[in-house]
Amino acid sequence: MAKPAIIADQQAPDGGFLPDLCQRAAVLAVVVGAQLLALLLVLAQPLEADRFWPRLGMWSLAAQWVGLLGIAGLCAARPGLGRLPAPLASGLAIAWLLLLATLTTLVAAGLGLLPADAAALGWLLARNLLLTALVAGVVLRLIYLQHAARLRERAHHQARLEVLQARMRPHFLFNSLNTIASLVGSDAQRAEEVTLALADLLRASLEAGDRLIPLADELALCRRYLAMEQLRLGERLELDWCVGDVPPTARVPPLSLQPLLENAVFHGVEPLPAGGRIGLALSLPVPGVVQIIIDNPLAAGRTGAGLHMALVNVRARLAGHFGAAASLVEQAQGDRHTVRLRLPFGSA
Repeated sequence: MAKPAIIADQQAPDGGFLPDLCQRAAVLAVVVGAQLLALLLVLAQPLEADRFWPRLGMWSLAAQWVGLLGIAGLCAARPGLGRLPAPLASGLAIAWLLLLATLTTLVAAGLGLLPADAAALGWLLARNLLLTALVAGVVLRLIYLQHAARLRERAHHQARLEVLQARMRPHFLFNSLNTIASLVGSDAQRAEEVTLALADLLRASLEAGDRLIPLADELALCRRYLAMEQLRLGERLELDWCVGDVPPTARVPPLSLQPLLENAVFHGVEPLPAGGRIGLALSLPVPGVVQIIIDNPLAAGRTGAGLHMALVNVRARLAGHFGAAASLVEQAQGDRHTVRLRLPFGSA
């Protein structure tokens, strides 16, 4: 006659530590948990073959009644409970379940399903209330611990993403300033254009923070970056874009593609006297997944930490946002180096 364990993955910001009990998964968990609790209570009593099924039916009805009405009330009161301290919200939730357990016991007594003797009825009521309070308290404690663990994990991921973001920007700025310095003495006009393009890039990256941004915005940032590099490298840098229609709901962390293109320029095209071609292709291999392929010339001897830092950081940031649903794979084949990203996308 108590609320069974519920584990829901989605948490609304105004729900406090309580999960979203309106979800179908939560309702199913209550139904299954209540039935298991009823079966456990029947098996704990002396085994009487002729009374097993009537007892199971009575306990099942009581457990399902308290469980379903309990989550219905908590679902409706969740926004208000979320604004209260956790101990007070837990106390109110337990009080609601105790009220339901009391009403259920009294209704069963009124229907003749329980002894009419006042002393026996009082004992049954006390037992049901104690059982409800114990089970509800344990379940709410587990939910709170799960919520606290989720908050710690989220804070850890956020801190890790911020560290990775902080590493990316100085690396990008350092390379860009080297580009400007190389042009100041030979072509002041082009150096000024590169400086203005760098200002636009830095403004866009600083405004984005580390939230997910539309893939179209990241591609626009990449175009500005490559335009800046073309001012420096001229005809040595060739571009082959095959983007097509970008899914409007596709989101990526800011500065997730630009560092990969930066790798392609500094470690692939620039070391070659004749330059080379950088390709970027976007496709939808399966529904709900966007694939981005970046390929560039493979310059001999260009290996080491500098080459792989962007790959490691971008891969870690993708894992922080998407988990195992995103992947980044690099491959060297012949005279080309390829990086393949797969990202999930859905409703905005």
